[in-house]
Amino acid sequence: MFYRPEKHDVPVYEPSIGELRINAASKWEKDLYRRKFGLHLFGGEDFFPGTGKYTLEPLRTDGPAALVCTDVDGMEWVKLKEIHFFWGGSENEIEIRKASDVFAAFEARGRTLPAKSRIIRASFQVKFSDSKTPRTVTIRPSNIAQYTRDDDSAVVEEWLVKRGFIVTNRQEDHEGTVASMAGT
Repeated sequence: MFYRPEKHDVPVYEPSIGELRINAASKWEKDLYRRKFGLHLFGGEDFFPGTGKYTLEPLRTDGPAALVCTDVDGMEWVKLKEIHFFWGGSENEIEIRKASDVFAAFEARGRTLPAKSRIIRASFQVKFSDSKTPRTVTIRPSNIAQYTRDDDSAVVEEWLVKRGFIVTNRQEDHEGTVASMAGT
């Protein structure tokens, strides 16, 4: 028996990068999966940290150079199409800038990214080699990456690592654990 709409939660462990991706309806469900998979597969509820994986600071520090992808197989180009700045204050102000190419729009107006606000979200238009049309990738430092297709994740993750958008890389810790699990 099932109820409509039928729904499935999907956890995916990627051993090559030591990451657990979870598609679930709520934050508490994702947290539960993260803790229990860590406990039962790797011996500790804190094995998969709940802290932010991503940073968007390379957009500010490196500018358009943060979008270079010539060293990533499977990507032809990347453009920043939307960026959200958190200004805070008593009204929790958020500024959203959108353009077909945000860096080109800023340059045309003699502007740069604001130095004092926190970047809380960025959407990129990515042209993959296997596709005629570009697809959107959205990154939030709160540990969220959204892809149009799950198959894009490996290529995008490689680009994110090479450009410094990944905060920590636990791959070495995970490779040792995966190797010890394979021996049991």
